[in-house]
Order: sequence, then C-alpha cells, then structure tokens
Amino acid sequence: MNKNWISAAAGTIITGAGLGYMYARHIEPAKLMTKSYTLTSERLPKSFHGLKIVQFSDLHLGYHYSIRKLRRLVRHIQEQKADVIVFTGDFADRPIRLKWKQEIVDCLTTLQAPFGKYWIYGNHDYRDESEAIVAKYMKAGGFTALHNTATFLKRGQEHIVLAGIDDVIRSTPNLHAATRHSDEDSFTILLAHEPDLAENVRHLPVDVQLSGHSHGGQVRIPFYGEVIVPPYGRRYVDSHYEIGSRPLHVFVSRGVGTTRMPIRFACPPEISILTLQHGPKQVELKK
Repeated sequence: MNKNWISAAAGTIITGAGLGYMYARHIEPAKLMTKSYTLTSERLPKSFHGLKIVQFSDLHLGYHYSIRKLRRLVRHIQEQKADVIVFTGDFADRPIRLKWKQEIVDCLTTLQAPFGKYWIYGNHDYRDESEAIVAKYMKAGGFTALHNTATFLKRGQEHIVLAGIDDVIRSTPNLHAATRHSDEDSFTILLAHEPDLAENVRHLPVDVQLSGHSHGGQVRIPFYGEVIVPPYGRRYVDSHYEIGSRPLHVFVSRGVGTTRMPIRFACPPEISILTLQHGPKQVELKK
C-alpha cells in the first residue's frame, strides 16, 4: 500500500477528529434550542387553555457554564413570555465551589412569570452536602421550592396542581406527599429531576411529568443514539413519552449545561415550552 496514501488517510482522520472535537466542545454547547410542545387534554380545566410553561434544567453552573451564558439563557426564556417557569434540577456542577455572586441572583430575579417560578433539586445539587447553597440562590432569585410538596395554580374557580419531588439518587423522595392534593379530577403536573421515576408516577393521579437529568445523552452517535446516560435516565432519555392508562405524559429536557465532559454532539442544549390546551387528547411537537 502506498505510504503517501496511508499518510494522507491518517491526516484526514486526525483532522476530522480534531474538527469534530472543536465542534462538540465549542460550537454545539452554545447552540441553545427551543423545543415546543402543545398538549391537548379534556382533563385540563377550560380556564387554563393556552397556559404556557417554560422549563429549563441542568444548568451545571460553574466550570463550563458561565454567568455570560446564564444571562443569554435568561434573555431567551424571557422572550417566551411564559405563564409559569420551572427549573428541574442540577443548578451547579459542584455547588460548594460556587462562590456567592450577586450577578447570578440578578439573572434569576430577571425571570418573571404571572403564575410564578418553581424549582426542585437534582442529584448534583446534593454533592458535598451543598444543597443549602443552591436553595439560598433559588430563594434569593424568587423561585419557590417544591420538595415533596405541591401548590395550586388558580384561575377563577378552577385550579391545577403543580407538584415537585425531591431527588431520587441523593435524597428522600416522597411521591405520596407530593401528590396528596391530586385526585382523579385534578389535572396534575409533577416536577421530577430523574425521568425514569415515571415508572412509579404512572400509577398515581398525575397527568404530566417534567424532567431533566439525562442531558438527552449529551453525546449521540448518528444512527446509534446516546452513548452514555445516567442511572434513572436510561428508559426515558429525551423528548416526549406517553405511558399508562391515564395517560402520563413525560417530557424530558436535554438541559442547557454539560457535566463530566464539557461537550455535546448531535444533542444541542435546549429549553422546553409546554403549552396546555383543553380539548381531545393530542400531543404536538412544533418543528
């Protein structure tokens, strides 16, 4: 075999690998996308027709997610004019190393929604027993915690239930406490960091589960799929799933940050928009 051909082939492979890494390291992680769903359900009270929920997840603020990126994210969320804003966990990669910065609080405070802003813990928020740091930031930013509890969103005489569960991996979740105000007649939305918790949630009176954790795999190989997914994020990895007889609609966000490796490939970061409508059951993903 011609040595020049071998050298050329090797050079092409090395160059391609280098370009691929540069793309995955510097370009795709900055390509913030918006994934928009419309869920139509006869179970939704008519007064909540058109309710818009914006979900963001898995910031992993710190090493590879800067305040500059956070400001950009906040501007993008504000442009959506949400009725409700929810954060589904993993505020920082190592919260204990995140020094108090007023700029972070200012970013969180900028986010506004008429029905409020709500949050839950993710597994990274408990690293080094630093969950109090995360809670301090979120409270200062005007977010309401939903840890094994729920709140009512009200319009006139009607309401829906918004519940939140504590982290499955590093804390003590209590689904029954979180859904104690839910019944067969109540439209209920549950915030749960780990999506695979849906296997338990499907047996409860819950209509929608909003999750993160999996990062969509973070690195996906064309024609193969995600390479690595974390525990409790392996069955429901990305996008929308409909399970159970009620049914339960599970929406899994890829999140906006990265962890372990500061790269994304074929799996860009995203925020998710869920618009609720009253009517015959249907789920639509807007391209």
